[in-house]
Amino acid sequence: MFNKNKFVSTILVAAFAVTALAGCQAAPTVAKPETDRAGNAIKVPSKVEKIVSLNPAITQTLIDMGLKDKIVAIDEYSAEYKDSLSSDVQVYSLDTPDQESIISLKPDIMFTSGMLYVGGVNPYQTVSDAGICIADIPSSTSIAGIKDDIKFVGDCVGASAEAEKIVNDMTSKIEKITQIATNIKDEDKKTVAFLLSVPDDNYPTVYSVGKSTFIDEMITLIGAKNAFGDQDSWLALSEEAVINANPDIILHSVSYVPDADKALAARPGWDAIAAVKDGNIFYIDENASNRPNAHVVEAMEQMAEAIYPDYYAAVDKAA
Repeated sequence: MFNKNKFVSTILVAAFAVTALAGCQAAPTVAKPETDRAGNAIKVPSKVEKIVSLNPAITQTLIDMGLKDKIVAIDEYSAEYKDSLSSDVQVYSLDTPDQESIISLKPDIMFTSGMLYVGGVNPYQTVSDAGICIADIPSSTSIAGIKDDIKFVGDCVGASAEAEKIVNDMTSKIEKITQIATNIKDEDKKTVAFLLSVPDDNYPTVYSVGKSTFIDEMITLIGAKNAFGDQDSWLALSEEAVINANPDIILHSVSYVPDADKALAARPGWDAIAAVKDGNIFYIDENASNRPNAHVVEAMEQMAEAIYPDYYAAVDKAA
């Protein structure tokens, strides 16, 4: 005899079981990269538990992904993050790391920055010969490249979802800035010089940025014009070149000189520059602006507020 209640109960139990099973299924496994960001063939272990990061931008990225407990060694420029890492994390010289010591840590992967690779020579050959995966990530020149770096790291260490979240957050914040930039009137557009050094009498060279750099891209997205955007990449300039460019705004990331704003303004002949005349010299966080990872957006926000306080402050208050 057909029992309606029993039939319904059976269907409900089966449906619950299917739903529960679906909920317990693991997220799709993301394939491990077969080449690093420099194009070198690599073999990433299926499971990464120990990480060496000799790349400050990537060290910060790993911490952002919640992987600080897996970092067993860093370079000296990443040492500022040491307080948030394990107490026994090792710190190595970026120029001459102790490769035997690194091998003794038995890391699953080591991230490097490409700085020491010259003429195709692998400066970490001893580590490589020990069977440790070395993933090289040269400094990216664009925001898209930085996003790809983050995704690459996430795929390597099994944190693809965390990487995607970081990238999506970057994209959202940048879109907000670029939307504001569309409101900037042509007559209000500023010319900006972004300086990486303060010249002095002994070393009068000024380091700056041209096109094909993520800093140039950020200046453009904010709605401003790079004073040296007609030149390529990272630049070494004379003081005369800066004076002749006559930027409306000077941004800099110099923390090694006390009162760098004043030091720049006091340079001979710089009093003719519009930015100096109007007191428009601003410091932008050194690490946020110079390290190619998600934190460049923080630098971009600082730059936007320094260049166009009326436009960006008004929107922030409205929000």
